[in-house]
Amino acid sequence: MKKVFIIGANGFVGGYLIKEYIDSGYEVIAGDTSDSFRYDYDVKYEKINILDKENIARILNQYKPEYLINLAAISSVGLSWKMPEQTINVNCIGTINILECIKENLPECKILLIGSSEEYVQKDTPLKETDVLDANNPYGISKIAR
Repeated sequence: MKKVFIIGANGFVGGYLIKEYIDSGYEVIAGDTSDSFRYDYDVKYEKINILDKENIARILNQYKPEYLINLAAISSVGLSWKMPEQTINVNCIGTINILECIKENLPECKILLIGSSEEYVQKDTPLKETDVLDANNPYGISKIAR
């Protein structure tokens, strides 16, 4: 059975993504900063701090997932204005820590990093990946930078 490690699993998207992977026959390892898992799924749960590389490496080496999805972020635009340094730390440095730990411990693992419409110029038509990047808040800037 293939394994997927979902970081930021307690967030809004986490529950939907976990259900999709379970329904598709994957073993799911959920991770978040909370002491406990908020969803009612039978998955392994690990408390993880993506600013702590040793913590990330320990979990990767314990479970050896084939896939990793990083949903972890300070994702509120309003909060990003109140905590710009922490937003950059979590969203950029945290992502770099994950990537470095994958490279050092599990280089065959495939990674999905989630983007945001906040990265792009605002417009009235649907966004395309080829649209101009032009974030106007710390959250959007952090998503571009990583």
